[in-house]
Amino acid sequence: MLRISTRTSRGVGYSLDDAARIRQAVQAGAPGECPHCQFPLDATVGKDGERDVWLVRCHGCGRGLVIRQGALAGR
Repeated sequence: MLRISTRTSRGVGYSLDDAARIRQAVQAGAPGECPHCQFPLDATVGKDGERDVWLVRCHGCGRGLVIRQGALAGR
């Protein structure tokens, strides 16, 4: 059986340049759109022991990024 999907395969991450742009957008308070599929990015705040972390993910293509509190200095 042949399966055809219009979605990008899960587990593919962002390039370092894309990750830097997303981090800057999260720092500004607006995660924006996924650079690959233009779906809105969803940012969720959580804890990593003592630090805050942001899980930024795209529900369109499945890419995601974790940003630690230290990466958002000055926020």
